[in-house]
Amino acid sequence: MDFQPLTLAIADDHTLFRKGVLEILKAYNEITVVADANNGAELIEKIEAAPELPHVVLLDLEMPEMDGIATARYILSKYPAVKILIVSMYGEESLVEKLLNEGVHGYLLKSAEPDELRDALQYLIQDKKYFYNTLKIDL
Repeated sequence: MDFQPLTLAIADDHTLFRKGVLEILKAYNEITVVADANNGAELIEKIEAAPELPHVVLLDLEMPEMDGIATARYILSKYPAVKILIVSMYGEESLVEKLLNEGVHGYLLKSAEPDELRDALQYLIQDKKYFYNTLKIDL
């Protein structure tokens, strides 16, 4: 796969998980992390203060103060060009279908391998949707 450069912002209230993802992403030269935060409200503040928007926003589904769904709704309404990738430990198809209806572009389980995260990000910046490989819903 030819990897396209992209910028990424991430929000997850589990610091160990978020910092782990940030460390993993350092191995991928095409990815530049422009913001990371504990929740959606903090991330939105950072995005709005930045000189340019990230290509992709990676959001935990459940966070205090402002969860992934509320954050995705806000970002999609104000910045429709930004792609949203939700990460969660929950894999129910009905939940993913609900998120699709909200307009998110991808959904990845937190148990995914690092290369699957990389692939998902590449799909999103190519205007494709990405949902973890065992999901059985119609896109």
